Amino acid sequence: MFRLVRLLASAALLTTLSALGASPTTAHQPTLRRPPGYHIVDRIPMTDGWWDYAAFDPAHRRLFVSRGDGVFELDTHTGLMDPRIIPGSEGRGVLVLPGGNEVLEDMAGYSLAVLFDAADGHVRKMFSLRQAPDAALWEPVGRRAWVIGSHGEIYLLDPATLRQTARLDLAEHLEFAATDGRGHVFVNGVESASVIAIDASTHAVIGRWKMKGCKEPTGMAYAAAANVVLSVCTNRMLNVLDATTGRELESLPVGEGADAVIYDPDTREAFVPSAVDGLLTVLAIDGPRNVRVLEQDATQVGTRTGAVDPRTGTLYLPTARFGPVNKLGWPEALPGTVRLLVMKPSAE
Repeated sequence: MFRLVRLLASAALLTTLSALGASPTTAHQPTLRRPPGYHIVDRIPMTDGWWDYAAFDPAHRRLFVSRGDGVFELDTHTGLMDPRIIPGSEGRGVLVLPGGNEVLEDMAGYSLAVLFDAADGHVRKMFSLRQAPDAALWEPVGRRAWVIGSHGEIYLLDPATLRQTARLDLAEHLEFAATDGRGHVFVNGVESASVIAIDASTHAVIGRWKMKGCKEPTGMAYAAAANVVLSVCTNRMLNVLDATTGRELESLPVGEGADAVIYDPDTREAFVPSAVDGLLTVLAIDGPRNVRVLEQDATQVGTRTGAVDPRTGTLYLPTARFGPVNKLGWPEALPGTVRLLVMKPSAE
C-alpha cells in the first residue's frame, strides 16, 4: 500500500489535468469486448478521508471498507450503511471470517488487529502486534487469520481462543497475500519482486518465486479453477504463476498503480483497478495457460482497491478526486468527493 504513494501523487496530477479537459492517459484506452462491458451504475457518497482494502460478505450481503478512521459498512440488500461501525486509525486490511458475523480489521495507526461483530460493532478482541499491519487472509486448514505486517512479519491469530498462536518473519517488506485453501499461503515480497510460498502447517517458506520484469508487487489473488497465483505489479503488469511449482506462466498488461486483484470464483474472472489511469482490467481465468484480458473499462483516477459480490458480479470500488499532496507526500482526497463506484456487467 505504501508503495502507491508516489503513484497516487501522480494520480492527483492526472485528476487536475482531467478537470482541465486534458486526457489523463494515452497508454491505456478502454477497449471493450462486450459493449458496454463493466460500467458504472451508481456512485454512493462516503464520508471524507482515506481508504484501503475492501471485503464482501456473501452470506449477509455486506460490504466492508477499511477507512482512515475505522470501518465502513454497507448492507447491499437494504442500502443501509454505517460510515464507521468501529472507530480506528489507518485501517488497512479487512477480513470477513467464515461461518458467522465476525470481521477482523487491521489498524496500522495502532498496530492492532481488531476482531468485532459486524451485526452491532461489538469488539471481541484487540490483538496487539509488533508491526503496523497491512493485509489479512483466512487460512481454512489451520483455521487462523493471517495478518501481514508491512515490514516483514506475519501474525497468526486464532479467533476461537482469541490468542496469537505464531509469528513469522520473512525479512522484507510485504504486501497482499492469498491462500489456496489447502494449506499453502502466498504473499508478495516487495523488495525481491517475488511471490513467497509458505506451508501453513509448518510455517516454513517453501518457495521464493522471482517475477521477471515486476516492480513492487502489490495485489494478489488465488484462482482455484486454474491453480494459479495472480500477482499484480505497479509497472502495469500482472503475472500468472503455477501455485504448485511457482513457474511463471504468463504476464499480462494492466493499468498503472493497481493495488488489488479481485477474483470472482463463480465467473472465473479477475478484476484489476488501477489508480493512475483510472481503468478496470477484466481478465478471464480459463486455465493455467489460458488467462486473457477481456476488456479495460473506465473507472476514475484514484480507484485502486475493491470487492466483488459473487452472486451478482457487482463490483464495489472506493475512489475520490484528489488535490495536491500534503506535507507528508500523500495526495489528499478532496472534501465531498469520496465515492463508492458500483459497476455491473452488461447482459450478453
